[in-house]
Amino acid sequence: MLLFRLFLAVLLVTAAHSLTGKVVSIPYCCPVIKIDGNQSDWKCCYRGVFSDTLGHLHTAPGRTMMAFFDDSYDYSKIWLPLSRNQVEILMCWDMNNIYFFFRVEDQHLFAEIEAKGETPYIHMNDGIEIYIDAKADSDTMMDINDYQFLFDAVGNSLVFRGDREVLERDTVVVPKSSGQNLYFEYIVHSDGTFNDSCSDKGFTAEIAIPFAAIGLKPSTGLKLKLDICCNDVDYSFQSAENYDDKSLRYWPFNWVGISDFGYPETWLEVQLTGAPGWWDKMSGAKMRQWFIGYLTALVLTLLVIITLILRMRKIIRLPARQDIPAPKIVILEKQPSQTNTQELPANEMTLKKAADYISENPAENIHSEKLAKQLGITIRKLQRVTQEELQTTPTNFIYLIKLNLAADYLKNRKGNVSETAYEFGFSDPGYFSKLFKRYFGMTPNEYLEQHEKPSKR
Repeated sequence: MLLFRLFLAVLLVTAAHSLTGKVVSIPYCCPVIKIDGNQSDWKCCYRGVFSDTLGHLHTAPGRTMMAFFDDSYDYSKIWLPLSRNQVEILMCWDMNNIYFFFRVEDQHLFAEIEAKGETPYIHMNDGIEIYIDAKADSDTMMDINDYQFLFDAVGNSLVFRGDREVLERDTVVVPKSSGQNLYFEYIVHSDGTFNDSCSDKGFTAEIAIPFAAIGLKPSTGLKLKLDICCNDVDYSFQSAENYDDKSLRYWPFNWVGISDFGYPETWLEVQLTGAPGWWDKMSGAKMRQWFIGYLTALVLTLLVIITLILRMRKIIRLPARQDIPAPKIVILEKQPSQTNTQELPANEMTLKKAADYISENPAENIHSEKLAKQLGITIRKLQRVTQEELQTTPTNFIYLIKLNLAADYLKNRKGNVSETAYEFGFSDPGYFSKLFKRYFGMTPNEYLEQHEKPSKR
């Protein structure tokens, strides 16, 4: 029996050493992982399976098994598991977290240990343990860069961190301290009933551990060391009198076939692979700068669109020359009237004064409020007059006067289209051309061709 145990130990050591030389690649996850216990959003990830095939409990080479399991201990007293667990593990990462998803097949779910006290023994419930060496620099002992995240199948959790002072103060084999206030997000779902003899299916767990919580900034090629462990309990502890008796019914194993955890020399090296996109790389100040730039561009774009829409509305609302009654054309074109100006109706007199002012200041950017002020009337009265006489707005009335002046300017060859536009206060020759075509029914260039003087022979 002793020789058989020694033979199994040699096989275990060989397997552990072959695995520790392997680098596990953890890919970058493209979709956002939501911690909801649902595996459907895990598109790009590492997938692995490990099972409990142990004949008896094993520790790391050169270590003593769980302190009280020394060489003289009768291993026949250990309660072998009623069913063997299988663990499927998924892993991936993004710029914020490293993610884990576990699917544990377990036909006997037990979780009798309550999460009470400074260091509750929830490792004696069915559950999962994750050991992380953030710097991949630990050899035989846990240090301040090493973390243990432990949670059971009913949702209790506990975090440890390596502590060299504990090792110096006490003769502990795995130096670590509990009560670590490290944030990590997880959810556990069980399929079965706990603490009875019914046949169960197991449990699933989804975990997100922030890189910031373990002092890391993620990047492609970053190396860590991991140990993934499963705690399996298939018996009730009600008849167990002390911790040692409970330990005989507790069956732990990890992904390299070891039963005692916390020894960094047995942890596997993992490497972050894949590359985040440009959006994922932006965070903090860069993200704020980009967002401000984006909002600024969006606002400017909206202003341009609104301006263009308003201009189009003005163009559409501008009356065409043929739609204006002949008596009103006289005012717009500043033609001499056969009627004494003192005999003109009040509305026509107002429009004549307005046309005179616009003609005297052709290059000025005159708006309707300013025109009303020059005429000594309210903007509402000016709006009423232009509507009653020309069925248009004060702004369009200003355009009509300037367009007639511009037509004379072009006809007399005083300037080209662009020069004419600027001469009469239009900052955009293209906009001027659209208004001109709307009113005269032809473009400024077509108007020039129509009024071209015959060449002398």
